[in-house]
Formats: sequence, structure tokens, C-alpha cells
Amino acid sequence: MEHIRGNSYYLPSQVVIGGYKVDDTLILFDSGNDDSSARKAIRDFESINVIAVFNTHSHADHCGGNQYLQRQFSAAVYAPIIENAFIEAPILEPTYLYGAYPMKALQNKFLMARPSKVVHLIEDESPITITVNGANHVIKPISLRGHSPNQYGYITPDGIAYLGDALIAEEMVDKHPLIFTYDVTEHYQSLEKLKTLVANGYVIAHGGYYESIEGLIHANIEALDLTQNLIKQKISQGQCTFDGLHKHLAETYDLHENLGQNLLNRSVLKAHVRHLVDLGKLVLEVENGMILIKENPVL
Repeated sequence: MEHIRGNSYYLPSQVVIGGYKVDDTLILFDSGNDDSSARKAIRDFESINVIAVFNTHSHADHCGGNQYLQRQFSAAVYAPIIENAFIEAPILEPTYLYGAYPMKALQNKFLMARPSKVVHLIEDESPITITVNGANHVIKPISLRGHSPNQYGYITPDGIAYLGDALIAEEMVDKHPLIFTYDVTEHYQSLEKLKTLVANGYVIAHGGYYESIEGLIHANIEALDLTQNLIKQKISQGQCTFDGLHKHLAETYDLHENLGQNLLNRSVLKAHVRHLVDLGKLVLEVENGMILIKENPVL
């Protein structure tokens, strides 16, 4: 763990884990993909006791170490409502991606974390007080929906904001511009919300620690805009199926997918189409067993 300020820390890794340490007591923000990730987050601290894990959302690389922390320390898991269902029943993740019970190839640790019990549900942005050695420490949740159904970030008493996957590092956006999102409409809204978030520092799961996130916000909005425009341009040339649209994006972004990646990207594609349908720019029609995506003839 690298120290940021006050009691706030973060573990630089492929998926960053946050920490808030008071004496020999530690609160984590996310737990990584598995037991090994959780162990790495605490290995530099002697005689540490992890009392809580605040999950930003339910994707496997953010809650996969929960079970280990509960087993080793009886750590209390805090998670947003809806996300808690996926954390407790990980089979739901590949199920909703596939649309039915998933084949074994999709039941892997990248799509399914080991299950853990959520003890405290986060339903709104009400501050959460945790008492450590007789002193109260207030963690402030911040709703950041879009990347997942009900993602939350958390701000420590030091003013350090742990933002999960609400933002992706610019270099990753450049490499993978089709960024994962569950709800494009809410993702845009969360990015606008982040423009007004004042904190002493920001930690994102795929990028690390930042003193300013203005450039990150701009890069993430541009990535969403790019995908939106590619979809609109393709449909403007004539009606298209989801398969045809996926092929167009795969060629444009030079995607090389396995089955899991294909389903993840298909989910992103559907999120973008839904956004455009709700804006009234596109319509869906069913013909001969195919869903056709068309420009809205009313416009």
C-alpha cells in the first residue's frame, strides 16, 4: 500500500485497492480479483485487522477477495443495493451477459468472484460512521451509476475519493475505447457529476491515484461519444442487426475477442443502442426472428 495522506492509502496494481488505516485497523475499498489480491493489499502491514470492505460494485475484479477477508478477519462487507445480489450470487453476472444459464467456459474468475456475504447495504449517499478505538470515522458514499447497475464511490475523512470504475485511465481508454458500461445514460450523468466533485485526491481502479481528474473525465466522455457516433453513422447507411453493428465496431476498434469478451462488448453495444432509442434517434423492429436497428423515421 502506498500512502496518500492522513489515513488513506492505495495499492498500485492492475486493479487498484484502496485503504483507510487507523493504528492496527484497516478498511478496504474493493478487494481485488481473488485471495491473492486481498493478501497483497495487507502484506506490508504488521498485525493488521481488516474490519470492513466497501465494494464499489460487483464485478469480479472488485469483490473477489471479499471471501478471504471475511474468513481471515470477519470483515464486514458494505455494498450498494442491487450490486449485493451479484456479490452474494456471482452466477448472476455471466447469466445476464449470456441471457440464460451460462456454459462452463463463462463460469470463470473473471466473470464470477467467489461469493461473499454483504452485511451492510448502501441505499443512498448518507454518511456511514465507523468507530475505531473509540473514535468515529465518517465514510461518505457517492452514487456513480452507469458502469454497473448501482456503482458507488467512497470519500474518506481525508478527502480521498475512491471512484471504482467510474473513470478509466486515459492510456487504457486509448487502447480500449469501447469502455464497459451498463447504462450509457447514467454513465454520462455520473461523468458530469464528477466534474463538480471536490476532493483532495482521487483513486480509480484502473489507473491509480490522481490529484486532478479533469482530463480523465474528458477522455471518458470522448470515448462514449465516439461509440455513439460510430453507431449512428452505421445506422444512417441503412438498417442493421446487432450482429452487423457488432461486426462494424469490432473492425473499427480492431477487437480480438474470446467468447467472454464478445458478450461483454455485446452488452456495451446494447447499452449504447438503448441510450439512442430512449433519445428517440433509433428504433428497433423485429422481422423474421431478427431485431433490426433503424433510424427513427419521425426525425
